[in-house]
Amino acid sequence: MRLNSTLWVTLSLVTVPLLGHGQVAFTNASNLLSNTTTSGGCMGVVDMNGDGLDDIAKLHDSKHFYVDYQNADGSFTLEDYGTVSNSGQWGMAIGDMDNDGHKDLVCGGNSDGTHFLSIASVGVSTLTDLNNGSLFTQCVNIADINNDGYNDYFACNDVGPSKTWINDQNGGLPYNNYINYATDPVSDMSGNYGSVWIDFDDDGDLDLFIAHCRQGVNDPEDPRRWDRLFVNDGNNNYTDQAEEFGLLNKSQSWSADFGDIDNDGDLDQVVTTHDGTIELFENDGTGHFTDITAGCGMEVSGFFLQSKFVDLDNDGFLDVMIAGGSGSAHVYMNDADNTFTEIANTFPSNKSMHSFATGDLNNDGFQDVFANYGGGYIDSDASYPDRLWLNNTNANHWFTVQLRGVQSNRDAIGARVTITGPWGTQIREVRAGESYGIVTSFACNFGIGNATTIPTMTINWPSGLVETFTDLAVDQTIVVIEDLCISPTVAIATSGAPIICGNGDSVTLTADAGFNYTWSNAETTQSITVSQPGNYTVTVDDGTGCTGTASIFVQQSPDETPSVAVVGETEFCEGGSVELTSSSASGYTWTGGATTQTISVTEAGSYAVTIDGTCGAFTSDAISVSVLDAPDAPSGTGASIAIGNTAQISAVGDNITWYDQAAGGAVVGTGNSYDTPVLNTTTSYWASSSTQYGGGQAFGGRVDNSTTGAYHTNADNYQVFSAFEDFTLVSVKVYASGAGNRTIALTNYNTGATLATGSFSVPDGESRVDLNFAVPAGGPYGLRVVGGNPQLWRDALGSNPTYPYALGTVGEITSSSVGGANATAYYYFFYDWEVSSEGVTCEGPLTEVVVFVGTVGLDENDANGLVQVFPNPAHDNITMAFGDVKGKVTVEIMDVTGRLVRSINVADAQQNGRMNMDLSDLSRGEYVIRVQHAEGNSVHQIVLQ
Repeated sequence: MRLNSTLWVTLSLVTVPLLGHGQVAFTNASNLLSNTTTSGGCMGVVDMNGDGLDDIAKLHDSKHFYVDYQNADGSFTLEDYGTVSNSGQWGMAIGDMDNDGHKDLVCGGNSDGTHFLSIASVGVSTLTDLNNGSLFTQCVNIADINNDGYNDYFACNDVGPSKTWINDQNGGLPYNNYINYATDPVSDMSGNYGSVWIDFDDDGDLDLFIAHCRQGVNDPEDPRRWDRLFVNDGNNNYTDQAEEFGLLNKSQSWSADFGDIDNDGDLDQVVTTHDGTIELFENDGTGHFTDITAGCGMEVSGFFLQSKFVDLDNDGFLDVMIAGGSGSAHVYMNDADNTFTEIANTFPSNKSMHSFATGDLNNDGFQDVFANYGGGYIDSDASYPDRLWLNNTNANHWFTVQLRGVQSNRDAIGARVTITGPWGTQIREVRAGESYGIVTSFACNFGIGNATTIPTMTINWPSGLVETFTDLAVDQTIVVIEDLCISPTVAIATSGAPIICGNGDSVTLTADAGFNYTWSNAETTQSITVSQPGNYTVTVDDGTGCTGTASIFVQQSPDETPSVAVVGETEFCEGGSVELTSSSASGYTWTGGATTQTISVTEAGSYAVTIDGTCGAFTSDAISVSVLDAPDAPSGTGASIAIGNTAQISAVGDNITWYDQAAGGAVVGTGNSYDTPVLNTTTSYWASSSTQYGGGQAFGGRVDNSTTGAYHTNADNYQVFSAFEDFTLVSVKVYASGAGNRTIALTNYNTGATLATGSFSVPDGESRVDLNFAVPAGGPYGLRVVGGNPQLWRDALGSNPTYPYALGTVGEITSSSVGGANATAYYYFFYDWEVSSEGVTCEGPLTEVVVFVGTVGLDENDANGLVQVFPNPAHDNITMAFGDVKGKVTVEIMDVTGRLVRSINVADAQQNGRMNMDLSDLSRGEYVIRVQHAEGNSVHQIVLQ
């Protein structure tokens, strides 16, 4: 076991749950940047001066090179290195070419030469052009191609074979045709776009992959379209073996990246194409690849430029970032099963991200993003400056390794770091120049999820040295110097929670004893007392040459507003409920006084929870609960029949439903009356009344095409809408120039997945198309024409749509799919949308209605309508209402055997009179009541319960 490095950082007492991949988020922190730049394609995040902090490399307007050097306190200091070329640069790579501890820049454009900016110290540089440097540069890389301990330079060429410059070990880069790029069949070896130097077969040496695309070449058998994999034989001889290893992709590939998506210890591949979708390939462990694109979740097409594996949420699985033109930016989170889920609006902007670079730009262990919003290939856009996006972080742990070569090149480019633990095996490689002209951090960052230690870390150095370390703590950045040392153990303890409330309070930060200390605020003592919020870092030195670093973030009055999770619907029928659960806290006070974390709400109202935070009380957003009234139980009228007959029973109420059981029964009928089947025994039915809320039909969107526009010739853009609840998109109005079939589809706007589609015969002129697409709650969705020349009317620029357009209460049309500010300037194809929804039905309590089946004949029932007996069923008492009956009345009560159990004479019944009878002395069961009066007999059967 080598030196063990342990770092414990005391975190805020604010409880943060372990976040799922759907919750990754970033904050626009561009205000921290030292100047405003607008990059084209090239940009970088990398430690330029060897101080252990990632800096920002900016190629403003694709020509002028700036570096924002990160300071220990999280601020940046700008250094202007001047214009590297008067032509826009298509590719740049950054690396230490003379092993002096300061990284240098090499870049190139379209036949303007290859430019080498050698940086001796911060602000001190020399710009020269490399010999034989004329080419149409695409992606470029810095790597130790001949493994002599000095970095070399490689450039993809769009119009001919790629080129290589090999380091002369004195800081010079003479041209050297090191690799034979000849093809079979013979070609001009052009079409080299994206390149990456990797050890794909895990044999300890660097190999080269080149993604190929050749504009105007439509034949997939033309080798200028074939991706190439130059395999190192171990003696730095390179041979194209793409077909042998399953990477002979004949699509129009643009960029690629390699990373281990399934933590099985080998490098998999993602590729962007311009004639198809994003593609995904899995390594079988021997360097042979299988196409697993189908079902991976990234089957979308676009004008892709950049592709990068990066663990954005530190869950231990590599995610995928894609960027490019015309809305082609995507963020796909790894589902840990070789599939990915797109997270929309991760970097909110009116314009799609064009290019980016990743690294840790505030030293918190999470990957941040420096992004540009240019256009075309390398064009900048002055209206959309570069942005710094800082990761909002979560509770997942992390581990970062910084390497310094000794026998190997100082940057350790080409080194591989492997960590093994309960997550499987994670791999990171140090690379300089990736994807399509970008540079990402050389620091090897690992997401660890909820694990708290690194059981084993192995470093494979370019020199061939292999070092293994065990039992390393998480949440730390360590430095390893080749065959010399690893960072010493250091931790920061606090005198309380690392929180400043702003009332004159302070917190004391104390590092472990036994070192020399340098804090980010320039203090050099073991302990410091701080009264300002911010990120505080201590660097310790134990004299071995490796420094240890620990960081802690001190918050000021953190927002601890609780969130409330809702289980169920917040609008429900009387008798229902919804469950509200607060995010974790030390205590809870809900509206109404409840003090549990979860409450069950049965009454209408506004509900919020208040918790005691470190610096005060915090109250959640209110949840509005609506309770819809259910109708009362209906009144029912049963019947008495002889054996083997049917009966008609009835109930008074709205929307009556009949059931065959009191609970969980089947529906046997609807309506105010119900005709029973033939009955041989006394039978009960149950009736309910219900009230309908909401639902029905609505129309929305632009009503017609009475504004500026034209019949459109392509189906690239469409309408975007959201659904507040499930509904059916019944129909839309269209205006066609010419009759014919049109394919119309409902799609997921974020993923492009088709949810419903159909081919519809559309006549010339105005017509209504019946779609009947089921739309689930959520979105955003797209309603679009698929393929071809639709020749449907589209409202054009100047038509001034007034988004959003309400779709009744069930949803709204929010914009078109056109990118940027013009999203709300156009209206596509579909007018006067017809939608329908079911609404909510509230059912009241059930009423039992009895059909008595017995020996009483139907001929005795002629006068039943004159006398009413209720309630039925009854408990102890019944009431008889005599209606129009007058004079003497005899009431007889018989059991089911016909035995007389009660007889009462009423001398003089009054019209509309009533008589109550106490039957509490009778056994529970069925009885027949016969009322004899001047108009005849009234016979009723009742149940005593």
